Amino acid sequence: MYHIDIMTLFPDTVGDVLSESILGRAQERDHIRILTHQIRDYTKNKQKQVDDYPYGGGQGAVLQADPLYQCWSHICQQYDTQPHTIYLSPCGKTFTQEDARRLAREHNHLILVCGHYEGIDQRFIDGYVDEEISLGDFVLTGGEIAAMAVADAVCRLIPGVLSHDACFEDESHWNGMLEYPQYSRPAQWHGMEVPPVLTCGDHKKVERWRRKQSILRTRDRRPDLYAKLDLSSKEDQKLLAEIRAEELYKPLPHPVSIASATQEAWDTLPWPHSPNMPEHSYILCHGDQAAACFSLTPLEAQAYMEIQDGKWSAQEPSLWFQLHGTDPELTHTDLVPQMLACVRNLGRDLHAPWIRTAADKRNKAWLAHLKQAGFQYRGNLSYDNLRQVAYELRLK
Repeated sequence: MYHIDIMTLFPDTVGDVLSESILGRAQERDHIRILTHQIRDYTKNKQKQVDDYPYGGGQGAVLQADPLYQCWSHICQQYDTQPHTIYLSPCGKTFTQEDARRLAREHNHLILVCGHYEGIDQRFIDGYVDEEISLGDFVLTGGEIAAMAVADAVCRLIPGVLSHDACFEDESHWNGMLEYPQYSRPAQWHGMEVPPVLTCGDHKKVERWRRKQSILRTRDRRPDLYAKLDLSSKEDQKLLAEIRAEELYKPLPHPVSIASATQEAWDTLPWPHSPNMPEHSYILCHGDQAAACFSLTPLEAQAYMEIQDGKWSAQEPSLWFQLHGTDPELTHTDLVPQMLACVRNLGRDLHAPWIRTAADKRNKAWLAHLKQAGFQYRGNLSYDNLRQVAYELRLK
């Protein structure tokens, strides 16, 4: 069992917080034990006074050394070995995830000493404290919040406290990186969507996406951590190359919208596109400017297209997606990702279970966009007298 004793002027407040939820259940199962001790119970002063004016003058009062020592000594007498004592102080070393791992690994008993904003007698620190820890470059009115944070961070690493090691190994700072974004149901909420890759069912793609997002978050939010990362692996180098390529694309200058195409609008598109407008065609605009045109043609189950060396996931009705043209001046923007997001939303509005398409296998950039949007490769097929590759997107 891992033991933590907390010396504080507010034992009920601290104890109540650390007895709830995960840590509370872990204590019930004897994985950890967290006890609080009222420092005032160990003073020899009848008024239970534990602080006094500082030598040399100044505002406020300092916690006296003797009540701290008496409390600390009483705790130590309860155990065969001397616990590792930590004073929560703004003068201490900034606490990190690596410190939490070290304390969980190297010790089985901690004493956390909470002072107040004026501090404690330095003689107790010099004689009985093993290390000083701070939460950061700021000052609190007492050490209780810091003690609860340290206790929580350490205890959750003790075997049995969390259900599985992955519960903390996937989180921020475990491997020097920040955690990837997290999403839950429903898939659509307030006009915002869960990234398609998280609903594709391919665990390798999900893990790859999460790694990529962790790299981006760490780079953008914590450059100090990013500078220390080892990203020399082949897979990480691929992810970095993808990130560099994606950042070449600037966001479109205006919001996008889609509308059913008319023959007149189709004929007046100012950039190259298919001359004949198929049924079920749409024009995507950014602002009031046309940016792309595409079609989403309903296919019945009996119109099932055969794949030579693969198969569709299910022989069901679907929408057949074809891109018929884009504005070449928008090549280096996020036009294609935004268009594919609109295609996915439109497919859902039309209550289609699948969106399917064929693509030229030599067009690597287009295939990459399809994959990023959640389309999955299904094999080769012959379409429009061309040998192409089949992709499909499951709409949920």
